[in-house]
Amino acid sequence: MRWLARFVSHCSRFLTGIEIHPGARVGRRVFIDHGMGVVIGETAELGDDCTLYHGVTLGGTSWNKGKRHPTLSQGVVIGAGAKLLGPIVVGEGAKIGSNAVVVKDVPAGATALGIPARVILDEQDKTREEKAAKLGFSAYAVSSKAEDDPLAKAVEGLLDHSVDMDKRIELILNQIEELRAEREESQRQLRLGPKVVNK
Repeated sequence: MRWLARFVSHCSRFLTGIEIHPGARVGRRVFIDHGMGVVIGETAELGDDCTLYHGVTLGGTSWNKGKRHPTLSQGVVIGAGAKLLGPIVVGEGAKIGSNAVVVKDVPAGATALGIPARVILDEQDKTREEKAAKLGFSAYAVSSKAEDDPLAKAVEGLLDHSVDMDKRIELILNQIEELRAEREESQRQLRLGPKVVNK
């Protein structure tokens, strides 16, 4: 029966341009958009609701037996031309940029891009991005992982300082509100004091 699976795989590759090895495990509602050139290796695993664009490769890096292809968790999106190589795990909801070459695990919810791929969006980067959006400025693809770019480091430093200042100002405003409430309460007590004495 293995020959039948191989035959179906080759026929579908001829008709669609998508090569899925018969041994690969594909979840529900996996969407391959403009699938020409997509290759999914033998031990690859795709979770539910994943999206792959054209030219994506889920390939191996060795001929050894056992797990040698990527595992995609639920809801992963992989951009056009990306190459995921080896027995790596891409976490739930992660995004892989177009033409990235991923050779290491990608955490859930992260965004990875580049050659070799690096994670560019973590919690600190999200805070910076939110602050930058408030200021009306968002430097595309500038993150804490751009260690060799002095301009990116300077922008990060300014954004971190701005976030810190916002937290301090919020703390000061909260303390002022507490003091105002205490003052109003003490003034109310003073106004009530003589009336209580006269009774």
